[in-house]
Amino acid sequence: MPDIDLNLLTALDALLTECSVTGAARRMGLSVSAMSRALTRLRAATGDPLLVQAGRQMVPTPYAAELAGRVAHIARSAQAILQPPADRLNLASIERSFLIRANESFVDLAAAALTAELRQSAPLIRLVFVAKRDKAPHALRSGEIDLEIGVLGTDAPELKLRTLFSDRFVGICRRDHPLLQAPGVTAERYASYPHVVVSRHNKQWGPVDVALASLGWQRRVSVVVPAFANALPLVRASDMLGLVTLSSLNGVASGMAAGDVVPFELPVVTPAISIAAIWHPRLQADPLHRWLRETLIAVCRREQATWRYR
Repeated sequence: MPDIDLNLLTALDALLTECSVTGAARRMGLSVSAMSRALTRLRAATGDPLLVQAGRQMVPTPYAAELAGRVAHIARSAQAILQPPADRLNLASIERSFLIRANESFVDLAAAALTAELRQSAPLIRLVFVAKRDKAPHALRSGEIDLEIGVLGTDAPELKLRTLFSDRFVGICRRDHPLLQAPGVTAERYASYPHVVVSRHNKQWGPVDVALASLGWQRRVSVVVPAFANALPLVRASDMLGLVTLSSLNGVASGMAAGDVVPFELPVVTPAISIAAIWHPRLQADPLHRWLRETLIAVCRREQATWRYR
């Protein structure tokens, strides 16, 4: 709209409200001469005098009187659109669904605490956790999901992220496993037992294998399962060793309540894992999405402080 100056809309609203060039100028914080020029431009744009002299006062023309209510509404709407959204949210009355892509271990770890927080502050917010089959950015870019939890697995430059917590790998075995007996967990002894690997994509090689290879050892993978919880019964009933993240260990702690599966420190060093909340810039300034992100961060850090076997 190259020929339209939206500043004239607010000027027209002020003039029709005050029916005075001086009053409109004061209302808008302009000089009287600047407001007089705005009235001249409005008269030229509308083809109507708009305000005419009646003694010592100015009165609206019939056309201006007809416009007054519409102009006030449009001016308020334009101002609301062209400014940041209100920071204060009435969380108790907002109804909205958020789709979060996360793996099973994160849902086990944090979903209960997060939903408890939402029930207190925003009871009409609905969380929909969807399976994490890949890390492709398309779902975030298209709006199919609102938030992703995990390790950034794409080079999509526009995505935003905040770290939720730092994770690491630990081993698990049955409580009476011979690995735990003297001389303890060495790289050689660790590699000598069969292993169950957790991988959604059937990968059998990872950071622990790189670390073992640097020492001249290689583990033997006997079973590959898609989720950390699937490894527990296999480890419980055999001499197989499992490799899980510390967060998943706490997420499935109920499955280890009997104490027949125990964690142990790996005999090799593996890189730390940074678990993040990831979202598209489209939602960066959205007040409710921002509130959800901050709530999620607070919940994760609070939960991490309670982790067993830290």
